[in-house]
Amino acid sequence: MSKRSEVSRITGAVAGIMVAVILITGSSFSYPTLEGVWAQEEGTPLKVALLTDALFSDGGWGATAYNASQALKEKYGLELTTVENVAIPDIEPTLRDFADQGNDLIIAHGFEWGDPALRVGADYPDTKFVVFTGLTNGSNVASVFPMQQEGSYVLGALAAMMSKTGTIGFVGGQAYPNIVNIFEGYKQGARSINPDIKVLGQYIDTFTDPARGKEAGVSLINNGADFLFHVADLSGQGVIQAAKEKGIYALGVVADQHNLAPDTVLTSFVLDMEKAFDGAIKMVQNGNFSGQLYKPGLETAKGASGDGIVFIAPFHNLDSEVPADVKQRLNQIVQDIISGKIVVPERTEASS
Repeated sequence: MSKRSEVSRITGAVAGIMVAVILITGSSFSYPTLEGVWAQEEGTPLKVALLTDALFSDGGWGATAYNASQALKEKYGLELTTVENVAIPDIEPTLRDFADQGNDLIIAHGFEWGDPALRVGADYPDTKFVVFTGLTNGSNVASVFPMQQEGSYVLGALAAMMSKTGTIGFVGGQAYPNIVNIFEGYKQGARSINPDIKVLGQYIDTFTDPARGKEAGVSLINNGADFLFHVADLSGQGVIQAAKEKGIYALGVVADQHNLAPDTVLTSFVLDMEKAFDGAIKMVQNGNFSGQLYKPGLETAKGASGDGIVFIAPFHNLDSEVPADVKQRLNQIVQDIISGKIVVPERTEASS
């Protein structure tokens, strides 16, 4: 997930073990009703731009956002523009360019878009901005910061239950707060099962280099890790490849990454970006956009009621490889998160 940030009232899901709970701090988020007058004139398509420093071909962060935007373009008849691979120094001028073009809503997809969105938003009060995943907000700038640590907690617990070496690993593209938060959840989940488990991690400072990801994955495996988890976008595909070649399991992120390596990716935690973006569009349509910081968490399954947008993908063809007692315990962990018995704190600074 590159420099990422995470709006909406949403749902998440899947068959098999699926996770979710809503751990919302600050303000709750739910879909605005469709009653009342829309913000734009009837028959006028909403003008929306999806802008990101990620790649739409990364099989995760960028690809999921692109697919969500295309589905919503068809659903609402949006006048949609999508731009990928924006260089970090070009974020602010890119935002200004698309605000100048009269976009009603700009989805700034990546953590590093937060502060530039605030600066640009101050100069374009009639344009609405949503930063996904972000931690900034203003009168016309909202951020979504999904509580992804709830999903990664479950993955950490799963890895700890199935690890044979007592060592698991993760690879991050960059130590951004949202990514640190994910890995902290992963550590907590693993240590809830085995307090003595070793959790090894590397940040490789790139989201677009599969070779670097593979190198980091191999290094972790050589140090005893028999599970690899990544939050590294395109670089993460190299991590999965390392796991495949070494015959261990990998865990995916943001999208169900099973198809990248069907016999290697045991499961993933998934973000339902379509539901998140849908909520933002409805707020603009209804004229009740609110520049808040939204923190939706996990849900039990896609389509479940509630405001969460994080869920766990199924095991697919690897279902028979997961022991029944592991599934039972994992399901109990999910229910304990939902009920609040297990609270997974948000941590944006790395622990030892």
